[in-house]
Amino acid sequence: MPSAPSEGEASLSPTNTHPPLAPEASTHPYQPAGGLHVLADFWVADAEPLRRVATWERLLPDACRDAGATVLGARFHQFQPEGVTGIVLLAESHASLHTWPEAGLVTLDVFTCGALDAHAIVDRIRTALAPVRERVTAVARGDRATLHTTDSARGPASGETGRDKADRDNSASGVPYS
Repeated sequence: MPSAPSEGEASLSPTNTHPPLAPEASTHPYQPAGGLHVLADFWVADAEPLRRVATWERLLPDACRDAGATVLGARFHQFQPEGVTGIVLLAESHASLHTWPEAGLVTLDVFTCGALDAHAIVDRIRTALAPVRERVTAVARGDRATLHTTDSARGPASGETGRDKADRDNSASGVPYS
């Protein structure tokens, strides 16, 4: 019969299980934890807004505030000769971006918790940029447990959607699809 683990050791036996992570197992009053994480890829016809940091130093924090977020700080970087990366720190989490003006692409990463709607931030950026094509993925984090992805095109090629479109898009850019 195996000996009991000494102090500081953990048993690997099936009888030594961790307490369930479900809210009902907690001894504390239950408060839902987690939030909504939205990833958005916007391809635009006019890449000018993607080139310079000044656009994003105004647009992303304003989009966050317009959605009701509390902006705690922001940091942006101008690449040479063009392109931007940046993050806005929110009391409700964060919003970040990276641009590729040469491809007409901006990628957004928006994570919010509580009542703040991450989609409202993404929608504000969408309105400002008027993308011709987009891919948006929303992932519920923590106690929220659903996944929702949309992939849409606007314009002449709008009949193509889903995995086939993603495969074509990625192979055309030379980036393998995983």
